[in-house]
Amino acid sequence: SIMEGRPKNTSVALSSTDLTTVYTCPPNFTAIVRDIFLTNVDGSAAVDATLKYTDTSASATFSLLSTKSIAADDFLRIEDAYIVLETGDILKAQAGAANDLEVSVFVEEFHRPQG
Repeated sequence: SIMEGRPKNTSVALSSTDLTTVYTCPPNFTAIVRDIFLTNVDGSAAVDATLKYTDTSASATFSLLSTKSIAADDFLRIEDAYIVLETGDILKAQAGAANDLEVSVFVEEFHRPQG
């Protein structure tokens, strides 16, 4: 049978400058990140955006974006990202200033039966 994905979106408003979890792939699933929006909601100042993912099985974290400047009231869209996450893998975001950056992630989750 063909695996059918379940679409899901998740958003986080970054209220601090800490590296923050945006999405974690659930148990028994593989997730494909299709689209990512990083939106600067500050009307007057640019903000630096960092996007990382943690490959939990390898205990390694990798940068997708590193302190990428997004202009005031602007956004960065990563289309057709096709980032494959396995169970426990984590997508994380960080902003250069608190309360300036919102991150929205659109994923498709595929169930992987045990056994």
